[in-house]
Amino acid sequence: MRTAQAFSGTRCISQPNGGLSRARNRGLKESKGRYVVFLDADDALATGALDIGVAELAAHPAAAFVFGRCRTMTSDGTLISTINEPRVERDHYRELLKRNYIWMPATVMFRRDVLDRIGGFDPTVNAAADYSVYLRIARTSPVRDHGQIVAHYRKHAGNMSGNATRMLQESLTVLRRERTFIEGDPALLAAYYEGWQHWRDFYGSKVVEEIREHIRAREFGRATQKSAVLGWLHPQALGHFATRKLVSRLRWAPKSTDTHISSDTEHD
Repeated sequence: MRTAQAFSGTRCISQPNGGLSRARNRGLKESKGRYVVFLDADDALATGALDIGVAELAAHPAAAFVFGRCRTMTSDGTLISTINEPRVERDHYRELLKRNYIWMPATVMFRRDVLDRIGGFDPTVNAAADYSVYLRIARTSPVRDHGQIVAHYRKHAGNMSGNATRMLQESLTVLRRERTFIEGDPALLAAYYEGWQHWRDFYGSKVVEEIREHIRAREFGRATQKSAVLGWLHPQALGHFATRKLVSRLRWAPKSTDTHISSDTEHD
């Protein structure tokens, strides 16, 4: 495994915290290579990752970017078993409308000129900015899935993907922006609606878990805020959650051993 500091000629640049997209765009501006890989501070590249990316781009000159797979690791760097999904060999834009199967940015090697052409990462959707980039590129250019392990993803509580409410909002925002480009294409529209349902279900269930945790911690303000977001973007999940809470309360309600019936009705 190799972190960014392990490479010779590494230059560190500091700037006020403006979000992940602005940091990546600054790195893109300051770097000079023809090919670009974005490696987050807590992740690592697998041995030979850069050689694989360069070879794949050279062998497929039409590809705007190439990508592979990652292995998950614990906070101390121990690699753990990770499911590798089958390669996607064609129709990447359609398939990306359905879901983001590119697990992490470090599995991708871009051609710099392609990123320059689309204007880099969008700071208005920081949590899903990588998904936005993949869609905007794949909409007009070929991309390639080589399927090889090229990165290691560190799993811990601080991962941005752990903020389900934000991921739900911004993933749907990214997808919604693609709607303009697919009108009149039944196959792409079907993929779009499948993706819309996928993101609502995937992150909606996680938002429900966050709401539960806030309620247990008596953080009712945060629970209310997230309930409002869920009610707006996925009301079915919120309704299901409320129903389960009601059933749970009825199930565990204390039962009285005596029954008292009173009536105010007067009888002659």
